[in-house]
Amino acid sequence: MILFTLPAFAQEAEDEFDEEEFNEEISETNVKCSVANILKKLYGNVMVEEDRNPSFINLTLSVPRSEIETMLNMSLTDGWYPQSLVIQGMSTDIAAVYLKVAQKQNDSPKRFRVLGKLSAPGALPWKPSFLDSNEAYVTTIETDFGEDFLVKGETIKSNLIFTKLSPRISKIGADLENLDSERFASKKNFDSSKLFTRETYSDNETGINGQPFFERGTYKENPRIGRYMIFTLRCKW
Repeated sequence: MILFTLPAFAQEAEDEFDEEEFNEEISETNVKCSVANILKKLYGNVMVEEDRNPSFINLTLSVPRSEIETMLNMSLTDGWYPQSLVIQGMSTDIAAVYLKVAQKQNDSPKRFRVLGKLSAPGALPWKPSFLDSNEAYVTTIETDFGEDFLVKGETIKSNLIFTKLSPRISKIGADLENLDSERFASKKNFDSSKLFTRETYSDNETGINGQPFFERGTYKENPRIGRYMIFTLRCKW
């Protein structure tokens, strides 16, 4: 579970903090963002914060990695669309999700299926509790739903980024063309007018384009494991 910390508010003295007023502010934000109410029913606590841009709302929640695609599809309600997404591994099957939404339509639903497959248990090697030399491990997936997405991670052996992790990412993209045949078996009867609504699963048309690009890598030292690398891969949709 995520331990949420309430936002800090400027106040002259601790005894002047008005808890009732604070709760009203949080409630008003929740009312404005129906997505938060829907996701709260599915996944429990959802932290809601207004963005510097008043048209955006920031959501923080914990989601089983097997349900990332479902969570994104459910965020499409009352005209709300995801504008950016950060998925951070927390444990074997849970992820911390940071989702920015706005009532501004975009092409983000085309990416939901790819993100769901990337996050699914067993698809990529997410970092375990203790880093070992077996894999180039994933710690984070980030995207603003533009032309690409980032895969961040850590590894003791940097060559594993190129020999094991990158090929797995590319394979997920290649396999997407053959996945979910049962879901779309009746595609000729699929109501395209309902596409990109939370009542239907989104359809991905692009997959992952080519090999991930190694953008950066920084070496660090750890007393227990020695030298390891924090790296970033940039992947095209």
